Amino acid sequence: MPAAFPAALLGSGRPLTLRGSGHSCDGQTVSDAELLVTYAPETAAQQVRDLGDGLFEVPAGASWYGLERYLNRHGRAVPVLPNYLHMSVGGTLSVGGIGIDSVRAGMQIDHVERIQLIDGMGVSRWCSRTEHPELFRFALGGLGTVGLIERAVLRTVPNHTGTHLHRVDHATLAELGEYTERIARRDDIDIYWASMRRGRISSTVGWRSGDHAQCAAGNCEIASDLTFVGHPETAQAPPSDRVRLWADYVVPAGQFVPMLAAVEEICHRSPIDLALTMVYILIIRRPIGAPAFAFAPVGAGPVSIGVGLYTSVEGTPASIEATRSILRGPARQCCESGGRPYLYGVSDLDATTARRLYGTDLDRLAALRSSHRLQHLNAHLPLVQAAAGAGGSLADSRNAMVMDRQSAGRSLIDRS
Repeated sequence: MPAAFPAALLGSGRPLTLRGSGHSCDGQTVSDAELLVTYAPETAAQQVRDLGDGLFEVPAGASWYGLERYLNRHGRAVPVLPNYLHMSVGGTLSVGGIGIDSVRAGMQIDHVERIQLIDGMGVSRWCSRTEHPELFRFALGGLGTVGLIERAVLRTVPNHTGTHLHRVDHATLAELGEYTERIARRDDIDIYWASMRRGRISSTVGWRSGDHAQCAAGNCEIASDLTFVGHPETAQAPPSDRVRLWADYVVPAGQFVPMLAAVEEICHRSPIDLALTMVYILIIRRPIGAPAFAFAPVGAGPVSIGVGLYTSVEGTPASIEATRSILRGPARQCCESGGRPYLYGVSDLDATTARRLYGTDLDRLAALRSSHRLQHLNAHLPLVQAAAGAGGSLADSRNAMVMDRQSAGRSLIDRS
């Protein structure tokens, strides 16, 4: 997206869909007879500015891969990264951002100092906890519903190249669930992730240290430059003959065992090809004093646990609907456990469920979209339609969109 044009585009009043790098896993960034506003990450790296004191001003179109390479050369690092780094900074800040470092550092949006936001009249303003704080709270994790994030000022941390990792295999998902809850009660862990893939259930605990003495026990290793291990240098195209329908759910710590039981149930009975499905688990510990973002997947509790279900299905209406139906069970369990779905994925969000999850923030979203003339921006999103009072399930309107193979992609806590 040329730097001179975003304000003019948003102020034009034309129907617009915002897109970061195009990694959509439920057709949310597919335009339908609308103008698609997107980024060109390869042109953004040279626009990073070092503001001092560990703060960096970053164009929203930059990729996390390019940004992290730049920061590492200057001895700094992003506190929380997704494992797939070829997504845009603005795109992931618009959904929350969770990764293996979240067990200590929370969400990516917890480390944003301020953002430059363009509204539906083309007006650009800086927003932070103290300047336009409501727009700040609704924009981060808000799916682009209150404007386009043009730039962000991020807090960084010193770069540590050595990571001590300890891996554990688990016999069942139930065993993994109890183990994850125990890890969530600890506050001395730097890294955590767990998965079930191709029948293997395992977890990894890590510390940002290259001290070999910490690896005296078995199943340990020292990983150098863990961020880029096994990571491609360029973005990968999605498969041409399948559709990615991925869903992520976040529940408060203490509620994860029943949540994982709901996941295990669909693994046993579902027609999903499990060889192409991964269950992925992360722990999220919010920093003290972190803002209460309106639509972020992590609620008010200090520690939460997220589980992602990643499926790749045939691109036929029958296969898509069968998969969506299966994923509704874990979604119900998530809400009953006091959790929230990760909105950038399969989320059959109807007005009643949205009201239960977000309360009066839905009314404020509608008011903000009206006052900032945003009705033409991302109007197809279920969250926007729920705020406008649309009733019933909104999933059917997106089934055709999800068929677009070029935009079927990865959720924020994606792992390949």
